[in-house]
Amino acid sequence: MRFFLRCLAYFKNDVPQVLWSLVLIFLATLAGLLQPFPLAILIDSVTPNTKLSTAWQYRLILSLVPDSFLGKVLGLAAVSLGLSVLGGLLTMVQTMANVGVGYRGLMRVRCDLFDKLQQLSLGYHRSQPQGDAIYRLSTDTYGFQTILNVVVGSILVSSVMLVVMTWIMFWMNWRLALMSVIVVPLLLFVHQWSQRRLTDRWKKAKEVDADLTTSIQRSIASIWLTQAFGREADETARFQTFVGRSVRSMLRVHWQEVLYGLAVTSVLGLGTALIFAVGGYLVWRDQFQHQLGEQGMTVGKLYLFLSYVSQFYGPLNRITGSGASLAGGAAGARRVFEVLDQDPDIADAPGAIRLPRQPRTLELRDVSFAYESAKDEPVLRGISVTIKPGRMVAFVGSSGVGKSTLLNLLPRFYDPTAGKLLLDGYDLRKLRVRDLRKHIAIVLQDAGLLPTTVAENIAYGRPEATEAQIQRAAGMAGAATFIEGLSEKYDTQVSENASNLSGGQRQRIAIARALLTEAPILILDEPTSSLDPHNEQMVTDTLRELKRQRTIIVVSHRLSTVADADEIYVMEAGRIIERGTHDELIAKRGEYYRMAKHQLKLPDEPALV
Repeated sequence: MRFFLRCLAYFKNDVPQVLWSLVLIFLATLAGLLQPFPLAILIDSVTPNTKLSTAWQYRLILSLVPDSFLGKVLGLAAVSLGLSVLGGLLTMVQTMANVGVGYRGLMRVRCDLFDKLQQLSLGYHRSQPQGDAIYRLSTDTYGFQTILNVVVGSILVSSVMLVVMTWIMFWMNWRLALMSVIVVPLLLFVHQWSQRRLTDRWKKAKEVDADLTTSIQRSIASIWLTQAFGREADETARFQTFVGRSVRSMLRVHWQEVLYGLAVTSVLGLGTALIFAVGGYLVWRDQFQHQLGEQGMTVGKLYLFLSYVSQFYGPLNRITGSGASLAGGAAGARRVFEVLDQDPDIADAPGAIRLPRQPRTLELRDVSFAYESAKDEPVLRGISVTIKPGRMVAFVGSSGVGKSTLLNLLPRFYDPTAGKLLLDGYDLRKLRVRDLRKHIAIVLQDAGLLPTTVAENIAYGRPEATEAQIQRAAGMAGAATFIEGLSEKYDTQVSENASNLSGGQRQRIAIARALLTEAPILILDEPTSSLDPHNEQMVTDTLRELKRQRTIIVVSHRLSTVADADEIYVMEAGRIIERGTHDELIAKRGEYYRMAKHQLKLPDEPALV
């Protein structure tokens, strides 16, 4: 019950519309209750030895039609048509009101889920397939609409209709009414038997479908790799495997649904057959044996009762048959709540400290880090570094030594597993995350451009920036020249995955984006890895000009980019093994010297005599 109330809470703002929908359902039901009467009156009017009932429904309808036989026939046809159209109009308006409520609730669910995904740490997102998040947002969220429709439309409304129809049938003929409810226990048994299997199969089907979405996302994202190595046939075969699993899973669900439908139809058919047999006998007894007239069972009354039985079995069928839809909707909603109930690894601590943006000292004090999923040694071990405002420092070393991981700790994409990171003496875990990240601008190896204009990409971290400020940042990053050569200059649209820009162009736009924020700490991960020597020199000159204006932290394999740094840290196996300026490290003849000798073509040391 708590689960379903939590689902329905997303529709609480639409309670007036839900109530209006219930009123429309009531009016449509009333029109439906009157609809069989014109034909019942006509049947009894033409059946020999049958007197018309004096019930108020008969009197109401007869008052609307002429007394002549032909006029009565045409009038009853017109009343029947009017009731049908009225019921259809009421149902149409109610359906659209219900659809509006459903989609507004769906919007709230999706916004909540999207917001939660934004809050969850990079650790969570890197541990989950992207396709799974897409499936939860695009498909699983429809489960809330399904639950609303089932609970309000099938269970609540149908329960009210059941009560009304039960009263009407017992009022009409208590013997036949008893016959109609004999099958209810059997129907409930069928429902319980099928519900357990449907819930399990829907859960598995959702998981398989999410895997299929993940497979599609990964295949599209790596299409260049597939074509480059001629693996199209293999990828198609792999996709067919996922599609086959999805089809088999959904077929199992639908087989269970149709078997359930067959069982329900058979049970309801049994009830209808019993009423048909007993009612037919009563008509024969009362009209042809005892001549009871309107006091006994007539053909029209039997038709009317059978019509109401179908209206009784309809809501009963919807209540018991809603299990299939409810199981599918609940499976999707539970997958949404799995994400909504996740506690972000990175979040503001209670009473988090506000820290206005300004130049500050950054300190790493005996920092170690290991990924939760890693079974090997920690990625970082005992890193201790103090970086004063306006200083430029660099971390160098071979791939896999932990340089990029270290950078990810600075804006709290992850927290260290041991040690502390401090900003002006404040532990980063005690600061507001938003305030911390306002101090930092980042340029990663993957430029991460969006499919919007070049200007909007540069201004992403500072959307209020003026055109002049955007162009100045582009000039500082060495991007202005190539941007001016684009077809629409700064208004040029960047394509999906920035495929209409070269790697160097993407990198320079990313650098301009970071510079435009004017954050006091600038972090660059391999900022010149995709640049030619000319543009690398432009970026290096930019960093040299910014040295005293901002704190600059660079990770790079290219020593030419970091040679002007105030201090260089050489890393190996997650530790800092050397530190100093370029000249000091060259003089030490250690690991940095060996890297520089290879990259910068340093002369060989003179041989010892």
